[in-house]
Amino acid sequence: MIRSILKGNGERYDDIVERYQAGLYRTAFYYTQNVEDARDIAQEIFIKAYNSLAGFKQDSSFSTWLYRIAVNHCIDWSRKKKPFIEESTYFDNLCDKEGSAEDLFIRQESASEVHRAVASLPTIYSTVLILYYFEDFSPQQIADIIDSPKRTVETRLFRGRNMLKDKLQPLVLGGERDDVLSKPKQLAQLR
Repeated sequence: MIRSILKGNGERYDDIVERYQAGLYRTAFYYTQNVEDARDIAQEIFIKAYNSLAGFKQDSSFSTWLYRIAVNHCIDWSRKKKPFIEESTYFDNLCDKEGSAEDLFIRQESASEVHRAVASLPTIYSTVLILYYFEDFSPQQIADIIDSPKRTVETRLFRGRNMLKDKLQPLVLGGERDDVLSKPKQLAQLR
């Protein structure tokens, strides 16, 4: 597909956009906490990737290469602009889930707390947590994306989780303290 695009078949890039659009938007949103900024950044990432496509070396997967561009772009954006938290947009699809209004409210509040806590962490930790929990990348894939050793990623995941646990300690779910990091993919359920 990449070779076809480079040979002038630019409409094949639409397939790439369709495949990665939701994930890149979600990643951008975790950095920006704003729907419009996330849409703009996702679009900028696709434009940047398209313009850099000739430089894609097929020694890594395309998704790794694309997410490296995305993460670097999001980090650059974060350095330039403080995010504005737009809470109402976290839950566009929340009403599709089954449960009572109280359950929906509790999930909404929990997700809001988690997003704020992740956004407040230093970038080196928030990046690996976002990619691991919300985008389902493995530590090795994250290492490839951020161009760091796998062991560094694992250390950042460990430290980031501990920092997040401290920030989420006051979080109360169902009347009891809940460690949202106690089970694998627990955070991803709050995306």
